[in-house]
Amino acid sequence: MALSLLRKKPSSGTEKAKDDSAAVLAARFGVDRKGGKKDKAKADPFINLDAASDGDSLPAPKRRGKAGAAAKGDRAPASKPLIAAGAVAGVFLLGLAGTAVWLAVTAHDTADRLTASRQVGPKLAVLLPDGTPRFPDAPAAEAPPKAEEAPLDPVDMPVTLQPSRNDLLLERLRVGLVPKVAADGTAPWQHYARPFPQDDKRPRIAIVVTGMGQSAAATQTAIARLPGAVSFAFAPTTPQPQPLVDAAREKGHEVLLAVPMQPQGYPASDPGANTLLTSLSDEENVKRLEATLAAFTGYVGLTSRTDSGTAFLTQRDNLRAVLQQVQRRGLVYLDLWQVQGSKVAPLAKELSLPRAFSDLQIDRMPSAIGIDEQLAQLERLAQANGVAVGFAEAQNPVVIDRLALWAGTLRDRGIVLAPVTAVVNRQADR
Repeated sequence: MALSLLRKKPSSGTEKAKDDSAAVLAARFGVDRKGGKKDKAKADPFINLDAASDGDSLPAPKRRGKAGAAAKGDRAPASKPLIAAGAVAGVFLLGLAGTAVWLAVTAHDTADRLTASRQVGPKLAVLLPDGTPRFPDAPAAEAPPKAEEAPLDPVDMPVTLQPSRNDLLLERLRVGLVPKVAADGTAPWQHYARPFPQDDKRPRIAIVVTGMGQSAAATQTAIARLPGAVSFAFAPTTPQPQPLVDAAREKGHEVLLAVPMQPQGYPASDPGANTLLTSLSDEENVKRLEATLAAFTGYVGLTSRTDSGTAFLTQRDNLRAVLQQVQRRGLVYLDLWQVQGSKVAPLAKELSLPRAFSDLQIDRMPSAIGIDEQLAQLERLAQANGVAVGFAEAQNPVVIDRLALWAGTLRDRGIVLAPVTAVVNRQADR
């Protein structure tokens, strides 16, 4: 039997009809006419037609909803819709949270699979019926040309100088071992020189630090801080000079021997033992020179002491006998130009003596600003003439500081720091 629900319409008849209907409903649902309930369950507002099949005549059930509630003066509860909406929102938020957790857990695996899916497998060739490739391979891209490496700067060259003593280049005299030219023609200045690429086209600057050995602390500082291309001049009066000379050469520095010569104001200013004097004969000055040459080994040439102006260099005859010995023993002579009227340049040319000339004294003004100005002037001379030579005293710590900083900037200005032997015979006669 088909089921249907009938809504009860509000009664509009007589009081008898109301009573009859109420009696029927009370009898059907077990409710006392006085309003008391026969059981704990509420009366159902819906009537099943199957239950009325026994012939009872039942009125339509009352309308459920807003109409019925309005008729009775009741209000529908508002809490149930709010609870339902909250439940839906909670389910939605739980779903979002679960999705986020799932994504976090599977992120690495997902990334790996995406990466694998992007990898390109071996390229399959598309062939024509005759077996030839349908699409010829694209020509391989040419490899970009390799950038040319900057040539190693001579300042940074890792060099190892020859040992300070070579018996083939030494002659034993009564005063000790002095340099000589080897049997095969090798000159000491060539053997003990620091290697330098002679085809380097950049302007060259040679720096000579004099007074080495007079202060052990200043000497050690200069050896440790200055580049190997800087040359050192050691005094023969240095106590035990050979270990200091060896240490300097191990660092790549060329070494000169500073010969004591008669200064201006002599004898008030006396350089010490074996000083070359204008009042002595050539033979006596040569003996003093040989005693000075035996002070240590490993030097490339000679220069004069810089304590004061050297009057001995202005005397042609005295100087000639000394420079002949320098030339015969295969050494270089560096003229520091401590006095006007020096005869070194014309005599060196006459004797074919390897020579170099100092252009200026770097620490003439022994302040940082003064030293920097002299170094800048030295650069200008090198740019103009291709070669420049400067010297400074080792006792001034400011000199060592400024030279160390300056030497590292020369390459940027296209100038190279060179040892003394790299500028030999490259300067104009004076």
